Amino acid sequence: MDLKKFDGKNVKVVGTDGKTYSGFVDLYTQPNDNDGVEAIALSCGTWLDATDIKTIEAID
Repeated sequence: MDLKKFDGKNVKVVGTDGKTYSGFVDLYTQPNDNDGVEAIALSCGTWLDATDIKTIEAID
């Protein structure tokens, strides 16, 4: 999953747990800085590893 392209954008994420999160991507973390897994932090206070994300899309 290429999470870097969502850095600095508003997104809607559906997690593998079925929960939906919306917010601004405040932080993108490279795999080598996060135990080999990409991750993002959302402005709503949520941290998501790529393995926790079912779908992600940029929203206006």
